Amino acid sequence: MRNVVAIAVILGLFAVVPALAVTCPGTVVFHDDFTTLNPTLNAETTEGSKVTVQGGKAEITFLKAPMGRAMEYQGTQYGDGNVCLTVSPLASDKAEDQTAGIIFWASDLNNFYVFEVQVNGAFCVSELSLNGTWTFAVPWQASAATKMGVGVANTLRVQTAGNTATLFINDQQVGTFTGTPPAATSQVGFFTGSSSKTADTWDVSDLTVTKP
Repeated sequence: MRNVVAIAVILGLFAVVPALAVTCPGTVVFHDDFTTLNPTLNAETTEGSKVTVQGGKAEITFLKAPMGRAMEYQGTQYGDGNVCLTVSPLASDKAEDQTAGIIFWASDLNNFYVFEVQVNGAFCVSELSLNGTWTFAVPWQASAATKMGVGVANTLRVQTAGNTATLFINDQQVGTFTGTPPAATSQVGFFTGSSSKTADTWDVSDLTVTKP
């Protein structure tokens, strides 16, 4: 069971949508370019991790393992469309089961889905429910679309339509599944986690939400 620290961000400070470094299909309704720290982001160091936002990325450093950190953009709800994010494991002793990905279909900090990729090339979709239970909507599986290794970036995309989510890694479709999203709209964010044995660091960048 992984320990998760939930961090909230209030939207509304991003009045201007900057140019994108990556392509996310559709009309952009939100883009975080991570050039500066949003003052509403609780980026204080916790018992298990710390966050630094600058230079076009959020850097999440874990101080112990195993540990996970969920960060959601609260205050704004999104309907069907795409959520895109680039993730890169910055530092680790070796490529194991470090994980990072997109939080979507989130009703709050305790109820969400996350499309995750591991440094070793596998991906899954897991769901966190209110009672703290993690379940798999899509079990861990290998994909040739994933670029493996420490320091290697992967761009993830979740496309939602009703209760169906389609998954992309580096613009290649890797799966689709039927879930139970919140009614009408939901929140988005990102998740990072250390391996089961080492305290790791992840970079995330270019979180983008688009509508069809």
